Amino acid sequence: MDRSQVLYATLPRRIKASIIDGIVLLALFILCPVLISSLIGKDTGLNAIAMFTPALVLEPILISYCGFTLGQYIFGIKVVRCNTGGQCPLLASFARYFTKIILGSVSMVYMLFSKKHQAIHDHVAKTLVVLSEKKIERNPDFAKCGELEQSSDEAYVYPSSLKRFCYFLIWLIPVCVVYGIIIEGVGLLMLPEYTLDSEKLPKGIDIATDIIGSIIFIALAVLASKGYLPGARRKIRGWGNKSPE
Repeated sequence: MDRSQVLYATLPRRIKASIIDGIVLLALFILCPVLISSLIGKDTGLNAIAMFTPALVLEPILISYCGFTLGQYIFGIKVVRCNTGGQCPLLASFARYFTKIILGSVSMVYMLFSKKHQAIHDHVAKTLVVLSEKKIERNPDFAKCGELEQSSDEAYVYPSSLKRFCYFLIWLIPVCVVYGIIIEGVGLLMLPEYTLDSEKLPKGIDIATDIIGSIIFIALAVLASKGYLPGARRKIRGWGNKSPE
């Protein structure tokens, strides 16, 4: 694979594809048991199997044999092996998928730290997520939707990707604790019906706090990836530093 020509899928594009895939899985989660019940006329253990099987096997099978899921196809991206550019083996696809399920957004946000825009589950399976060459051939402007391999600012020496990511996780814990305390305090002071026992905020406020929490999560990840967090700060090149990452 010619690295100079690789266009990696952006984080927002991958999140959009995941949303589509999530909707598909939800539909299958609901429809498969109903279909089996209508065919055999009663509820059996097959209903439970039909309910969970798509969620467990659909994405790994599609990634291994097609190179993409429905959401990825819609947004013009595909999953390839790092060294060969070919499709991901089935076992590696399952490892990739279950790592993504377990780590969730923490795995995805690692893209900000990776030179090749890989999530943690991509590293586990040795895969890359790139723009579809066929879609670029049909529409050359689509190439603008991808990103090249990340390169550090030449004026600075950056800590390793792993070190910056670890400090992101280290800082994330106290920030989340402080944010939670602030939400609790505001709720107790401003909402008479809110108590520590109930811990039930009005739906609108609950949604707002989740959005703010997501923004804090992403902002902290960006700061860490750029080398701004204490413990993993970037340093001006030449000030006693050995070599860049």
